[in-house]
Amino acid sequence: MNLMNNTFLALLTAPMTPLLFGAWRGMSFNEPNLLLLFMLYLFLLFNHALERLLAKNEQSGAKVPYAMILILSILSIGLLISIFYLSNIILAAILLLYLIYSILQFYPYSMTNTFYEILLRPFFKILILSSIAFFSQANFIPLQLQYEVLPLILFHIFHLLQVQIKNTVAHNQIKSSYQQLLTKHSKKLKMTIFLLAYATAGLQMFDLNSSLLASSLFGLTLLLVFPLFKKKFQSALKIDQYLTNYGFLFTLAYSLLFLV
Repeated sequence: MNLMNNTFLALLTAPMTPLLFGAWRGMSFNEPNLLLLFMLYLFLLFNHALERLLAKNEQSGAKVPYAMILILSILSIGLLISIFYLSNIILAAILLLYLIYSILQFYPYSMTNTFYEILLRPFFKILILSSIAFFSQANFIPLQLQYEVLPLILFHIFHLLQVQIKNTVAHNQIKSSYQQLLTKHSKKLKMTIFLLAYATAGLQMFDLNSSLLASSLFGLTLLLVFPLFKKKFQSALKIDQYLTNYGFLFTLAYSLLFLV
């Protein structure tokens, strides 16, 4: 629990998770481009810091920290210029749009705890970033990748639902019909999305005829869900950090299924 709740570990794994699967799959088609992958990781690290800053500012209701936003944005744009020279303008342009989305999801109008967050975050953070990571290594994007990232998208939605339900209940923010739906059917929604994430991953596992070791390691990640549903663990659970680290282990174990 201490390891999975670790804030610093979550800070490191959060930008790594969306790149992991796409880069892993891309490397199977071409020689690894580790420098470009490292630049992508640094870009997402600064971007994640920017998101955390805006999220905490939103929760506290304090004045928008324009100076820090500007500094982190400049650092991110500097990395985008490096990525442009290492790859191409299309990759840099898509990442620029991702940077803009990262700010717009909080400011000027917040998408936190709304259906728009569920709709847009998995699209940008999983589908787009996985595709970018794949392209950075293989220099093309197959249509099959959209099917392969489906378990990762579902797990990310599971993560978001957990956080949204906690925030909605804890802060008594039941305002919209969507938030009413969250509180009324929270257990069913969480369990359904969680089972779908593992079921779709299981289908991939059987299609690939993955090794027994890889399948066993992926199966073991199921054990990590128990603290999320057991009341005796709730007091010690830092849910966002726990789910961030859980997401990394889920993605890592899922990626190993493709090692054939």
